[in-house]
Amino acid sequence: MRAGGLLLAAAGIALAVRSGLLLLGIGRPRRGPRPDFVLAGPYLRVRNPLLAGVLLACVGVALALASWPAGAVALGGALGVHLWVVGIEEPRLETRFGRAYAEYLRRVPRWLPALGRRRLPDI
Repeated sequence: MRAGGLLLAAAGIALAVRSGLLLLGIGRPRRGPRPDFVLAGPYLRVRNPLLAGVLLACVGVALALASWPAGAVALGGALGVHLWVVGIEEPRLETRFGRAYAEYLRRVPRWLPALGRRRLPDI
């Protein structure tokens, strides 16, 4: 359980770091149209990879420590983040980016990754 938790935490940290770098503009494709919001890497599979990575890391740490309190904190954090994303972040981004973001919401899942090759060229 400890090793699995550490691997899960490492995967979560890697996902969060990769997603954060993309938000900073590091590693984004230079060819083709560049919308104002990120459409590259993990953002093609899930809408919130940075937050998902942090939550995955928290769950991994809880498993590695075999700690019910840490698991409860991770679960509470996940619930709080979900409510914030649904109630505040997504409506703000849809207002800011309009139809393109509405289409992104329709095509890309919020938390669980879309499997297979994903391209969103017409957004």
